[in-house]
Amino acid sequence: MVFNLILITGVPGVGKTTIFKKIADDLKTYKVPLTGFYTEEVRNGLGGRVGFDLITFDGVRGPLARPSKTSALASFKRLHKLSRYSVDIESLDEITIPILSSNNTEPLLMIDEIGKMELFSTQFQDRIIKVTEDLRLGKRCMIATIPISSRHSNQIIENLKKIEDCRVFEVTKANRNTIFTEIMASVRLMLGI
Repeated sequence: MVFNLILITGVPGVGKTTIFKKIADDLKTYKVPLTGFYTEEVRNGLGGRVGFDLITFDGVRGPLARPSKTSALASFKRLHKLSRYSVDIESLDEITIPILSSNNTEPLLMIDEIGKMELFSTQFQDRIIKVTEDLRLGKRCMIATIPISSRHSNQIIENLKKIEDCRVFEVTKANRNTIFTEIMASVRLMLGI
């Protein structure tokens, strides 16, 4: 194995999750054992965004964030806000921590996303730090989406990008319809398929 980490970045709404899910679907045809989760927008009947859910590749679904004025937020025990959304840390931890656990031995970990909302959770941060150590030791492979670099960059994300031979792909409006082929070539090389 030459490298074991592929990061997909880009501005919000450019298509990172769409490409990420397409990679997972493609890997199913190769019967690659994987674990992970992705983030999906939740929309109301009029098409307006009303939050985000986390969905595992096993089909478990839970809320990640909802608008801060939503009455359901009263049940959130640990509340963190980003923009107009409040993040449900309890749900986030319940869904992601078992996937990120050292007991999880699937060779490929897929995470959409290691972003600001997810990093509100200290448990999530701790598990990503452990995953980073495992990646450095070559114990597993990972494909993850991350926010585009900014002046407010997070040290956990920066440490991932410093892993030797990490491949970072930036999705843009100009390349989002063609970059999948390039990313998939690297995925196949990484996994030896």
